Amino acid sequence: MDSSHAVSTTVALRVPRQLRLLQRLKAKPLMTEFSVKSTIISRYAFTTVSCRVLNRASEDQDVEFQMQIPAAAFITNFTMLIGDKVYQSEITEKEKKSHDRIKEKRNKTTDNNEETETDTFKASLVIPSKDKAAFLLSYEELLQRRLGKYEHSISVRPQQLVGRLTVEVNVLERSGISALEVLPLHNSRKKGSGIAEGDVGPPPSTVINQNETFAKVIFKPTVVQQAKIAQNGILGDFIIRYDVKREQTIGDIQVLNGYFVHYFAPKDLPPLPKNVVFVLDISASMVGTKLQQTREALVTILNDLRPQDHFNIIGFSNRIKVWKDRLLPVTPDSIRNGKLYIYHLSPTGGTDINGALQMAIKLLNNYVAQNDIEDRSVSLIVFLTDGKPTFGETNTLKIISNTKEATGGQICIFTIGIGNDVDVKLLEKLSLENCGLSRHVHEEEKAGEQLIGFYDEIRTPLLSDIRVDYPPDVVEHATKTLFPNYFNGSEIVIAGKMVDRKFDQFHVEVTASNSKKFVILKKDIPVESQKLGNDVTATPGPARDGREDPNHVERLWSYLTVKELLSSWRQSSSEQEKEQLRQKVQALALNYHFLTPFTAMKLKKPGPRTDGLEDTRGMSAATGPETVVQSLPGADTQPGPALKKPYSPRIKISKTSVDGDPHFVVDFPLSKLTVCFNIDGEPGDILRLVSDHLDSGVTVNGELIGSPAPPNGHKKQRTYFRTITILINRPERSYLEITPNRVILDGGDRLVLPCNQSVVVGSRGLEVSVSANANVTVTIQGTIAFVILIHLYKKPAPFQRNHLGFYIANSKGLSDNCHGLLGQFLNQDAKLIETPAVHSKNLSNQSFPQTEEIPEAILKVKGRQVPVVWKQRKIYNGQEQIDCWFDRNNAAKLIDGVYKNYLASHPFDTESILGLRRSRRAETGSLHEESV
Repeated sequence: MDSSHAVSTTVALRVPRQLRLLQRLKAKPLMTEFSVKSTIISRYAFTTVSCRVLNRASEDQDVEFQMQIPAAAFITNFTMLIGDKVYQSEITEKEKKSHDRIKEKRNKTTDNNEETETDTFKASLVIPSKDKAAFLLSYEELLQRRLGKYEHSISVRPQQLVGRLTVEVNVLERSGISALEVLPLHNSRKKGSGIAEGDVGPPPSTVINQNETFAKVIFKPTVVQQAKIAQNGILGDFIIRYDVKREQTIGDIQVLNGYFVHYFAPKDLPPLPKNVVFVLDISASMVGTKLQQTREALVTILNDLRPQDHFNIIGFSNRIKVWKDRLLPVTPDSIRNGKLYIYHLSPTGGTDINGALQMAIKLLNNYVAQNDIEDRSVSLIVFLTDGKPTFGETNTLKIISNTKEATGGQICIFTIGIGNDVDVKLLEKLSLENCGLSRHVHEEEKAGEQLIGFYDEIRTPLLSDIRVDYPPDVVEHATKTLFPNYFNGSEIVIAGKMVDRKFDQFHVEVTASNSKKFVILKKDIPVESQKLGNDVTATPGPARDGREDPNHVERLWSYLTVKELLSSWRQSSSEQEKEQLRQKVQALALNYHFLTPFTAMKLKKPGPRTDGLEDTRGMSAATGPETVVQSLPGADTQPGPALKKPYSPRIKISKTSVDGDPHFVVDFPLSKLTVCFNIDGEPGDILRLVSDHLDSGVTVNGELIGSPAPPNGHKKQRTYFRTITILINRPERSYLEITPNRVILDGGDRLVLPCNQSVVVGSRGLEVSVSANANVTVTIQGTIAFVILIHLYKKPAPFQRNHLGFYIANSKGLSDNCHGLLGQFLNQDAKLIETPAVHSKNLSNQSFPQTEEIPEAILKVKGRQVPVVWKQRKIYNGQEQIDCWFDRNNAAKLIDGVYKNYLASHPFDTESILGLRRSRRAETGSLHEESV
């Protein structure tokens, strides 16, 4: 009995331990995927984070999605999926109280966020037991040039090891990429995470493909590689640095669809002399490492001063200790004495920020007043503190106004805050209002290194008093065009909205001071080469026409404009002006879907999942970031995997099709002509596309859904095909209903096929082949084939819907009597009877020259004369664009009858006015004779 008791005791001890282990394993929802995709086009970065989570527990669980994003970025979209529910976000006007579950933390000093210059986005939800959830977050930012490089940083902190972890960055720079590098993962300084100090080069598993204008970087560590970096899945920041080749005089100017961006970063100019006062906090809190590191950094900086520079040093606590009563020229003696002074400063007392700044400004103003005004120089204050104002003037608003009044806009203040007790807002505002920059150094960081790095950004002023002018009759609105100075390694960026008219030249003029001379740069930029769509066009995947392609220059303009308005709002002291600025920010941010201090992000009530969000990797992009890189100059030779949506039909697709918002294309192979037309339908309309019910027994109908038009579009709304139904009544009756997420085949048996899995089924002369998230091919009796393209959006804009495109791949089995919007042209031919004089005979193989007025031609189809114009149009069958003759009149003379004749009463309707064409042919003919 004793022995059996002993055994049972050991079992009792062991089992709970296993149970505890199992409970611990189950306790945390499992992250199955964490992927980040960034596309940078001309320094403007679009980033989308996708994260999938599985609740393995037998009870509901809370899960928090957390992502650090760059402080300068604007969030543009957030979507949550729980089971089959989709929670889509929308950007709305900010209300005073918000009970949303989405919190965007914009606080740079909390315990949760120990990174410099990042903010934390958080969202939490409850996942039902054994269910899945997904998060999709998108944000945008303009990359800043610092020390001659652009830096793009992505936070990779999934908080656990992840089965599928991917970071992909595409860089597209028209002027050419130079010096691209991937840094070792940047330490997060949190326990349990870290990389050896000596790490160099890209993190393990990083692959870089690059040509002159395009680079693709993929970081895809296995679970083992992740565990080697950090067992807890906090890997750190994945950082890419690069620069671009640049034209040295006036800068790089890009014009696209009514917007322009001007990047100005000259080099090889003689440096301007600097007048600099170093203001160093020596209050009691600076004692120890902080002051030691700061002293060492200042010694390094003094060694770097140039012979033409002048300098002084102030140490401040509750007393102001000035080294000399005036600025001294840089000589070996003055530098040596300055270093000795720094080492003799001892920490004691409080913090008189106002007094220290006033003294520094007075020294600089006196120096400039006593010297020849022709001696062009730049006056700077480098101000370093670890605390809040505790002595003298302590009201922050008063300190800011006193400082601004004293500088008179002639002195730039660069502030560095050290540690967690510093008034970050005060330092940011002092810099913002006095043409400087601000940095925050955390307690654990080396203050000396940060100070030297910061100084490096301002050590070489090349120009002062820069003014950029554009012709007012061409530019309607530009961002800031006056800049107090330009430092080597940085960049001035101006974006603008142009007047809505055509012009060939864009005159740009830059005036600035450099050393003892005045610099004037002028240039006429030809705009012809950068007309609509020629510079950057978007993916052929989602349905859009050229006018509505995402315009990265327009996004950049709106981003910079919002940033500048926010900056003006922060600086303004007038309540009336503040309110006007707030309204402007809000209107722009709502229009461009930016989450700002004056807009809020709300989750809409959940809708059912109606698309292939189950596998976002197979989706097309929504507003450009995903595949916008496809048709840019230089991108055609890109190395590595192609960026196009996987697409491998087993049969060739013809041009005869309808896709997008519905754009019809008809191919006439005999005359080698292609004709295009649009028909604007209404949501809910069911259009007869192919009607051959009485002969081959095949009918195809398409049901339209609606969406609001894009902003500034010419239409009230857009329509797309949501459902394609194919009815077959030979040899036996079958019905096919295709939507973007499933195919229902109802014949002898009823089959439901999901569109996110590849499968082939067939019986009795009918074959249906699904290529996952790409297309559905329907083959009937081997002589009729239709291909239905599936268009899914990862991040849909409000005007986009998941939809279908319909292509006739093989029409041999359709009869001569075939009708419908596409079917009526299958056995017809067309010919041009009047052509523009500038055109040669071989019309089908030429692209038409770009002229101001597109000449019309006359096309003869079915005995009718149809006015058409030559046009290049995107189609989505894997080709980027086609040349076609376009009927601008909604196909009024091209099709038999009128639009309403092609409406079906329900998706499975095989009868219509034109469907019974044998008895009505005379009627439809006369109908058209009248309209002609």
